[in-house]
Amino acid sequence: MPSPRLFSRSIRALAAAVGAMLVLAGGVPAEEERRAPAGAVVVRLPLTGTRDTQIKTAILRKLEALRGPTVDRGADRGVLVLEFRQGDEDGVLPSDFGRALELARFLGDDRLAGVKTVAFLPEGVRGHALLVALACEEIVMPADAVLGPANAEEPAVDDAMRAAYKQVASRRRTVPPALALALLDPAARVVQVATDAGERIVEERELEGVRRESAVLAVDELGPVPLTLAGRRARTLGIVRLLAGTPAEVARGLGVDERDLAADPAAGGWNAVQVVLAGPITADAVSRAKRQIDEAVAGGANFVCLRVDSPGGAPEQSLVLATWLAGLDPARVRTVAHVPREARADAALVALACDELAVHPNATLGGEGAATLDPRRSEALAVAWREGVARKRGRSWSLPVALTAPGMVVHRAVQPASGRVDYFSDDELLARDDRDTWKVGDDVGVGPIELTGRAAEELGLATHTVTGFPELVATYGLPADIAVREPGWADRLLDALASPGVAWLLLLIGGAALYIEMHTPGVGFGGFVAMVAFIVYFWSQYLHGTSGWLEVMLFLAGIFCVAAEIFVLPGFGVLGLGGGLLVIASLVLASQSFVLPTNDYQIRQLQWSLLGILGAAVGVALVGVLVRRWLPRAPVLRHVLLEPPTAADIDDDEPFADLVGRDGVATTRLVPAGKARIEGRMHDVTTDGQLVEPGVAVRVVDVRGGRIVVRAADAGMGDR
Repeated sequence: MPSPRLFSRSIRALAAAVGAMLVLAGGVPAEEERRAPAGAVVVRLPLTGTRDTQIKTAILRKLEALRGPTVDRGADRGVLVLEFRQGDEDGVLPSDFGRALELARFLGDDRLAGVKTVAFLPEGVRGHALLVALACEEIVMPADAVLGPANAEEPAVDDAMRAAYKQVASRRRTVPPALALALLDPAARVVQVATDAGERIVEERELEGVRRESAVLAVDELGPVPLTLAGRRARTLGIVRLLAGTPAEVARGLGVDERDLAADPAAGGWNAVQVVLAGPITADAVSRAKRQIDEAVAGGANFVCLRVDSPGGAPEQSLVLATWLAGLDPARVRTVAHVPREARADAALVALACDELAVHPNATLGGEGAATLDPRRSEALAVAWREGVARKRGRSWSLPVALTAPGMVVHRAVQPASGRVDYFSDDELLARDDRDTWKVGDDVGVGPIELTGRAAEELGLATHTVTGFPELVATYGLPADIAVREPGWADRLLDALASPGVAWLLLLIGGAALYIEMHTPGVGFGGFVAMVAFIVYFWSQYLHGTSGWLEVMLFLAGIFCVAAEIFVLPGFGVLGLGGGLLVIASLVLASQSFVLPTNDYQIRQLQWSLLGILGAAVGVALVGVLVRRWLPRAPVLRHVLLEPPTAADIDDDEPFADLVGRDGVATTRLVPAGKARIEGRMHDVTTDGQLVEPGVAVRVVDVRGGRIVVRAADAGMGDR
C-alpha cells in the first residue's frame, strides 16, 4: 500500500499534468499557474541614520511570504523588488557609504538565498545608494533614467570604496566589477572587449590577460569616468534586465502579480483615517481634502479612506486633486476611495486616482454630472490624465477619461499571448508599441460612460464592492476606532446651510418676512429678518461653490424692479413681472453649478431647484394666511401687523363710481396700495404713485377696474 506522502505527490503530479493540458488547450493561462510570489520594499534615499536597519526589518518581514508558498505552487523563486525612491532630504544629505555597504552585504546574506532581488530605479540612482542596486540580482529602470555616478555626493574616492564596489559586484555579477568601478572612480580605465567568446567589460590593465585567453576582435574604452549610464545604454551593456517606469510595467516584465508589488505602508499595522469629500467639486473642497489628508499623514496615518459622494462640478479642480493623490508616496500611505452613493462625472477621476476603489454595488460611477465638457476641454482632460495620473499609476487611461468625457469610444481588448484584458480608445491603442499584440473586441460604451459599482468591479476599475463602511473596515482589516477627519464647526455649518432643505427653509423665512414687512408700517422686524435670511442663503451657496456675484446681482435687480412697480408705478406691469422672473432665476442659479442644463442629470437638478422654489412659495402663502389671522391678535406682536378689516368695515356692494370726489383718511401707509376709511367705511385704495402716511386726508380721484385711486387732499388737485 503506498505511503500517504507518495500518494500526495502522485496527486500533485496528476494535478500538474491536468493543468498543463488545460494550458495547451487554452483553458487556463500558463502565467497564472506559474506566477511567482512577489513583494516590494521601498528603499528611501538618502541612506542615513537608521534607514538601512528599517529597510532590513521590512525585508525580513517579507521573506516568509516570498519563500513559503513557492514549493507548493510549483513556481519560481519569490521576487523581492526594492523600489528606490528619493525622500524629502533630496539635495541636503548624501547617502552614507557605511550604511549603503551594510545594506548591500545584507542582500547577499544566505537568508535571502531563496529570493530573487530586483532593484527598481524609477528615478535612476546616484551616490553610494548605487552600491545597494549592485547587490541585487537584477536591475530595472526606465529608458531615460540615469545610473551613476556613485561618487556624485562624495567626490573623494579611497581604496576601501574601490574594494567594496568590486566585492559587491563580484558577488552578484549583475554588473561587471570593472564597470562598477568605472561608475565610482574618476581614475578608472575600463574597456569593452569583443572576443570570439563574446563581449566583456574589464579594466584596461586586464586586457592582456583577455588576449591570452581568446582572440580580441575590438576594444572600446568606456568613458568619461566616473560613468553615468542612461537606462537604454545600460540595457545594451547587459546590466539592466528590463526597461520599465512603473510598478505595473515591472510586474508584467517579471511575470508577477501587480498587486504583489504594491508598497506596503502597514508593516506595523494600519493607522487609518477617513476624509470626506461630499457635494460639488470646488476649489475650496479640494483644498480642504488635501489639507486634511496632509494633516492625517503628518500625524502618522498610513491608510486614508477618501469617502467620495459628489456629482462632480469642476473637472480642472478634480484633476488637481487626482494628480495630487496619485503622487502620494505609496510606501507611507495607502489611499482607498470609498463611493457609497455616487461619484459622477469628474468626481469619478478623484476616486480612480486612489490606490484602490471600494464602491457600493449600486453606486454610480461616472456618467453625466454637474459639469459638462466641450470637445476642447475633453481633449485637455485626456492629456492631463494620461500624462499625470495614468503615467504615475502605470494604468491605461481611456476608460477613466471616458467616464467623464463625451464622445470617447472605448473597446475591450485582449492580449492572447498573456491573457490580459484592458480597455482602450483608438488613440491610446495606436500610441502603444505593442498594439499589434492586442485583439480588439466589443465596445464598452461611448462617453460619458455611467457604471454601477458592480460593473466597475467587473471592468477592473473597482477593487472591492462593499455595502457599507463596516464591510470596508473588515475587508482591509482596519481597526474599529477609525479617526474621521471631519470639517470644523464652520465647515459643518456651511454644509448644513447649503443643504437643499435648509436652503429652501431660508427662502421660506425670507419670503414670509418680506410679506410681513409689506403689511407693516415703516421698516421693521420683517425687513430685517428677510435681509438676514437672503444674505445667509447666498453666502452659504457661494461658499458651497454654486453661487456667485451674478446670482446676487440678479436677485438685487429683481427686488429693485418689483419695488419700483409697487412703490413708484401703479399696477403690475413689465417691471413687476420681469423683476419676479429675475428673482426666481437668481434663486435657481444659486442652487446649482450650471446655468443652462445640457444633460439629463442637470435637467433633473433643475427640476429639483424649481420644485424647491415652488415649495418655498407655497410655504410663504400658507404662512401669510396664518400670519394675517393670528399675528394681529397676538398679545405681544399685535402691533407688528395691522389687523385686517372686518366684513362690517367693508361694503363690497357699494358702487365705487359714486366715491369719486369723496374725502377720507388713510388708515395704513399707501405705498402706493393700502387702506383708507371713506365715508365711514374701509376700502382698499391705491395712489397714482404718491407715498401717503397713515392719518393723512385723501380724496378719491378715479375708479379704474374696481380699484379706487386716491390722492392726498392737500396735494392741490381738484376733482376730475
